Amino acid sequence: MTIKDIKKLNIPNKSGCYQFFDKDKKIIYVGKAVNLRNRIVSYWQKGTAHTSAKYAMLKKIYKIRWIETDSEIEALLLEANLIKKHQPQFNIVMRDDKRHVYIKVSTEEKWPRVFMVRNLEKSGKYFGPFVSTEAVIETLKVIRKIWPYRSCVHLPEKVCLYYRIGRCQGMCEDKISENDYQKIIKQIILFLEGKKQKVIKEMEKEIKSVETHGGASLVNDARILKYQLINLNKVLAHANILSLTDKYAADVVELAKVLGLAKIPERIEGYDISNIFGNQAVGSMVVFAGGEPSKKDYRKFKIKIGQGKASDTGMLREVLERRLKRSDANVILNEAERNEESHSSKGGEILRYAQNDKNLWPDPDLIIIDGGKGQLNTVLSIFKKNKIDTPVLAVSKGAGLRSAMAPDKIFFPGEKKPLELPLSSPALHIIKRVRDEAHRFAVKYHRELKRKNMLR
Repeated sequence: MTIKDIKKLNIPNKSGCYQFFDKDKKIIYVGKAVNLRNRIVSYWQKGTAHTSAKYAMLKKIYKIRWIETDSEIEALLLEANLIKKHQPQFNIVMRDDKRHVYIKVSTEEKWPRVFMVRNLEKSGKYFGPFVSTEAVIETLKVIRKIWPYRSCVHLPEKVCLYYRIGRCQGMCEDKISENDYQKIIKQIILFLEGKKQKVIKEMEKEIKSVETHGGASLVNDARILKYQLINLNKVLAHANILSLTDKYAADVVELAKVLGLAKIPERIEGYDISNIFGNQAVGSMVVFAGGEPSKKDYRKFKIKIGQGKASDTGMLREVLERRLKRSDANVILNEAERNEESHSSKGGEILRYAQNDKNLWPDPDLIIIDGGKGQLNTVLSIFKKNKIDTPVLAVSKGAGLRSAMAPDKIFFPGEKKPLELPLSSPALHIIKRVRDEAHRFAVKYHRELKRKNMLR
């Protein structure tokens, strides 16, 4: 299929799931989207960077179908249930090495818990797998607003904050009967199975039964059930679950347009330095893949040179040079330097290190530095020496400013004046997220080192 074929399809601008079929009418891929039309069209947009597996999938697509959902969270759950049912070829191929997460309902317990897990055990009921941890966390928050449930590993003696804010039923103080709590768990399970309509019908049936056969003492029960039904639809309608991932992907596309990149950056690396007057100096490298943090790829660097003396740009230089030694493109040393270094034991170690694929890191499509022109020029000088053409930019705030409303200045190679994007710019959103995450990760590591030194 071509982009012209796709645009002819009457794909709605609604949340839901899409299915790709091959010529044998077999489902080869299932995906979810906050906006079905935008998401499906994005596969065929020019400049979109695809993995080899995705390119292979696109060649096989013969037909596209989609299922609309009333909310984003329902699309997330529908996708997981469809993948579990059909086991599409490319959903399995493109899982890569990400650790999947599941939602578990501990049905083996008297008072079942609902929580996120990474490993499957023999007991309990599981839903998933899900790729996005953030989406699962938000899903559990949404479910808890509708059906307050237990999540604590051990029941406390007294009710906790969750009960006071209406997020738990207070079973530790017998605030709810076991039978009534099991009804709530049943509704949660049905919802996770994608059977929202069945949940609604059962709630409406119970409301009608209470109003028809119940006495004056049960009028309040009917009111509570009606409120729960209204709350269910209201909470789901405002639950931005898929927006987390779809928006991140859209931000990256917009970033590519603003920067005039040759392709949409799949892997973005962010760097920052943290220290106190040069002491306990550390560097951080964070990685965003497809617009989302890829925490398994984060790296931290303990600065080796000039503790207490080296400048921030000098420390950044060390971090970038150490990172390049892990480059997947193997741009560690040029040929002349290789020949020279190979005569020393140190050089031999470097060469053996470079040849070990397990120690190499994928090359970035874009690098974002927390800093200004000085930091940008430092990176550019390293890139020039190693003949690297990876796009790079630096982003900084005014002196001492870290608030969300503070103006951000983006420095580009060859440009004298920095770019100031409006706060609503999707491109600025992704730049700031990478920069702020690199800063957070660097500060965290710096504090860890500082704490260890104080305990010595």
